[in-house]
Amino acid sequence: MHIKSLAAILLVSVLTGFIAGCGKDGARDESAGSGGGGTWEKLVMHPFRDAQGTVLVEMPFPSTWKVLTRRAPNDPTIVGPNGIKVVDFPLQTFLFTSDSRLQQTYRQAGQPLRPMPGVDRVVEQDLVPWAAQRGLRYVRHYEIPEVTRVDQWYNDQLYKAVPMQSQMVAIGTEWESTEGRPYFLLMHLSVVNSALTQTWSYFCSGLEAEPAHFESARKQLIFGLANARYNMAPIMAYNQMEAQKANQSWEAHNARMAQNQAAFEASQREFVNRSTAAHDALMSNWRAHNAASDRAHEQFVDTITERTKVVDPTSGQQYKVASGYNHYWMNSEGRYISSDRQDYDPNRDEALNKQRWQELKEVK
Repeated sequence: MHIKSLAAILLVSVLTGFIAGCGKDGARDESAGSGGGGTWEKLVMHPFRDAQGTVLVEMPFPSTWKVLTRRAPNDPTIVGPNGIKVVDFPLQTFLFTSDSRLQQTYRQAGQPLRPMPGVDRVVEQDLVPWAAQRGLRYVRHYEIPEVTRVDQWYNDQLYKAVPMQSQMVAIGTEWESTEGRPYFLLMHLSVVNSALTQTWSYFCSGLEAEPAHFESARKQLIFGLANARYNMAPIMAYNQMEAQKANQSWEAHNARMAQNQAAFEASQREFVNRSTAAHDALMSNWRAHNAASDRAHEQFVDTITERTKVVDPTSGQQYKVASGYNHYWMNSEGRYISSDRQDYDPNRDEALNKQRWQELKEVK
């Protein structure tokens, strides 16, 4: 399943009736039935890794389940006996602001706005039509508190550049096919409110299995998600990276405040408040989604604040400068000159005290 953008070892909660004991290798045994009877399955900690091979999280699932590390889009993340398949679906992200000026700006840029309508409406407006296209009939939905707690805990570990309110909730939804086969869709929902904007998103993991084994597979999936063990190192690295990015952003913000304070402050606050990418950035599939979102949002903010990205071809270092010029030059002190003149070279300008200026190239 998607691992929420997920820490030190999370305390593993013990669910009464699921845990029978520990094997010699530390794996736990879980009842596959809902009562005292039924079969017992040995649990092992399955690792989930990023594209570089770093273990992000381990989850206790039956030893007969297999995590697939190489797969095409829409292929299962987990497979097991008795027709068990767990498939992850793409992240869906939405944005809303009640600020009329920002609303106009976003609409002019082609950015649709949608406020969070509530869990029931999300299920009704998004999941029911999606499922109907796949021949599934809605049965019911409900919160899964033990998974909500894990999602909220992880989000609380992530660096926040500015104050914001973040709420995570895990919703289980049950469906039935035209042939009467059960289907389970687990939705991880995130809502982040800042002073000017609301960013909310969700991603889903779908479970199917043979009817006789479906209920035990559903319980085992929930149990694994609720009893994950997280690696702290990727979280610490992510937090350090986000802190550095925020500091760089605020330095640029402060430098431009004298020229365009009101407009830049609004756009910059929006930039640093984007935390949806934060809670989903650790798994490789989350990295891909969020990297694309980061690039699009950076381009959008640069358009509002009239900034252009340039690069020093000798060092590869990138900078943000005022837009509207054809040529940019920078000296060793980080000061830059912009010009529209094709024949101008500050290295030949005697008024600049023979400083060395490196021409910068615009990043397309």
